[in-house]
Amino acid sequence: MALKLDTLKRALHTLEEAIELYKEQQVNQKLQLALQDSVIQRFEYTYELAWKTMKRWISDNVNPESAEPTFTRKEPLRLAARQGLIEDPLRWFDYHEARAVSAHTYNEANADQAFQAALALVGDVQYLIDRLEKHND
Repeated sequence: MALKLDTLKRALHTLEEAIELYKEQQVNQKLQLALQDSVIQRFEYTYELAWKTMKRWISDNVNPESAEPTFTRKEPLRLAARQGLIEDPLRWFDYHEARAVSAHTYNEANADQAFQAALALVGDVQYLIDRLEKHND
């Protein structure tokens, strides 16, 4: 059964839009901070959708047990890399860490970590979508 990728594509598009708006806003620091918060929020749900979509593909196409991490998310991410869905599992480990700190505490360092991860995530999620479209049966 083919995965539906529309939700993940829309999430990625909203993240890209928020990043674009953030980059366009150079004058008003308060507005730029609010836009940064928007980027972080969109990063969080885009990452989660990408993760769930990846797990679903692994479950459907490789092994249902392999999609469920027993202790960490690292093994399914390594498996996704071996299957060619993602290029570098280490970057995805970093996205997970940024997602975790952005959700549990709010401070400037965590916000910056999540924001930087959001900027990098765009390309990796697009890569994932491209690979899933080629191997989505």
